[in-house]
Amino acid sequence: MSHPSYPHAPQNGPSAPPIPHPPSSYGGQYQGEYQGAYQPGPYGDVPYASGPGKSFTTTWILSLLLGSFGADRFYLGKVGTGIAKLLTGGGFGIWAIVDLIITLTGNARDKDGRPLEGYPENKKKAWIITAVVWVIGMVVGALYMVMSFAMASQMLVGRNTPAPAPSSAASEAAPTPSSSATATATDANSLVVTVSEGNTVKVGVLDSLYISEIPRMSYMKPQNGGFLAIKVSWETLTGSSRTSPYNFEVYDTDGNEGELISLDEGLGSLPTEEVGAGDVRRGMIVFDVRKGPVKVVVKDEFGDAASTFTLTTQ
Repeated sequence: MSHPSYPHAPQNGPSAPPIPHPPSSYGGQYQGEYQGAYQPGPYGDVPYASGPGKSFTTTWILSLLLGSFGADRFYLGKVGTGIAKLLTGGGFGIWAIVDLIITLTGNARDKDGRPLEGYPENKKKAWIITAVVWVIGMVVGALYMVMSFAMASQMLVGRNTPAPAPSSAASEAAPTPSSSATATATDANSLVVTVSEGNTVKVGVLDSLYISEIPRMSYMKPQNGGFLAIKVSWETLTGSSRTSPYNFEVYDTDGNEGELISLDEGLGSLPTEEVGAGDVRRGMIVFDVRKGPVKVVVKDEFGDAASTFTLTTQ
């Protein structure tokens, strides 16, 4: 008898169903063993990597101009070190320079560790401008030091220079010492004044002139017909004293007080400063007062009249 034919089953048992492969939409065919779902990107997929970084140009300018105040670190979000930098004056300048160099070399990072945007295309310009600013700063600093030394030397020379002999004009306008007990005549054009206990000065008139206009101060218009310009010397004999144009007052024959004029810098005004024993200061004092004989009052350190004399200017 014939029997129906059946497919021959494998010797080792029933055949297993085929293993389906995942569709290509899930990343293509898996090769080998199973791979996890996380695949790190070029920056490790850290949360801040996709955000924009801080500007190199802004950081550099803040570091160059305001680095001593910590402005660059505040901009980068580093508030703690920014405050420390501010309170220490940029780490006494050293920290500010170090941060500037770090920025210029492209090693600066914001608080999240991101590099600064725009460094490659702006680094050359930043280096050039920084070098120019540094050179200008060094030149200005050197000039300032030279001028300071020159002014100091001039002041020392001026202290050791003896007072010149009175001119003929000053002789004609010699002050007449008052009978005040605090003033005594020492020569034709000077008198000794006690400005406080143990402190005496010798005040002299070197020249005097009545003018209608002050050179380089033509904007000043006299209210009494003109200006009385007096060149005086102030020498401390004992103790110390303070010289100033405000040590003097003038009054016309009617008792009207002349107005003291503050001279512009460079016009030789009598300086305002402390004068030690043996030192001399000379300078101009100018008053808006009516022409004619005037009474000159020398005041002491308390603002009171210490001595007076009469001055007549031709």
